[in-house]
Amino acid sequence: MLMRFAGAIRRWMGWCPNAAAAGACRRRYAAPEGEVGVGTAREGGREVVEGALVDYGPIGTPAMYLILIVAGALFIVCLAVTTSAWRLILLALLLAFSGAELYGVMRRAHIKISSETITIRRPLFRPVVIPKSAVVKAEVNENKLPAPSWLLATALAALAALLVSAAAGIYHGWDNPTSMRFIFGLGGAVFFPVIFYRTYVRTHYPRTLTITTKKKIATIYTDDPERVARMLGVAG
Repeated sequence: MLMRFAGAIRRWMGWCPNAAAAGACRRRYAAPEGEVGVGTAREGGREVVEGALVDYGPIGTPAMYLILIVAGALFIVCLAVTTSAWRLILLALLLAFSGAELYGVMRRAHIKISSETITIRRPLFRPVVIPKSAVVKAEVNENKLPAPSWLLATALAALAALLVSAAAGIYHGWDNPTSMRFIFGLGGAVFFPVIFYRTYVRTHYPRTLTITTKKKIATIYTDDPERVARMLGVAG
């Protein structure tokens, strides 16, 4: 029943369960030089890449580190908060952040490549426009795991223990939804699985395309990053 419910949500949000593996659910479009590609199209002289995941931020600050910083800050604030109203606000923020992350993973990004610019449209974010003249380097790299496999297995075991603890906190704190036990339980039960799932989806791509400017870096997870690099025409 749980798997059917999850599948229904994914279909409603337009997410393809096989997108990371083979792009089986994506539409096929006319591609450059008469080739047939998956998830790419021509739009008024522009190349379009659909169904990609994109991490974008300052150089030296990977998106995952930003998430951990946010999580740590929320944890510290939660310890300092004493009033019921602020606890509920904190819980709402945590759930909203988790929902935004999950929505972004399922809806994916839309990238337009023209002769002058690269436009990245991510769900719930303002479009990012990168002039090609500002690109210092664009290269395809092996998608390395964020941590050794044994550490990821340990993290998965820790997540399972955390979920058990969170379920206990929700159960015992149900009568008082403003209690710290309930806040920690419900927040942890949503936030940490979402972050783990966010990382898990990205590990399914064997290679990534990295676009670097002087101050920002964009990491693109897609089925055929080499093809996107050729579209850019700025690979270094």
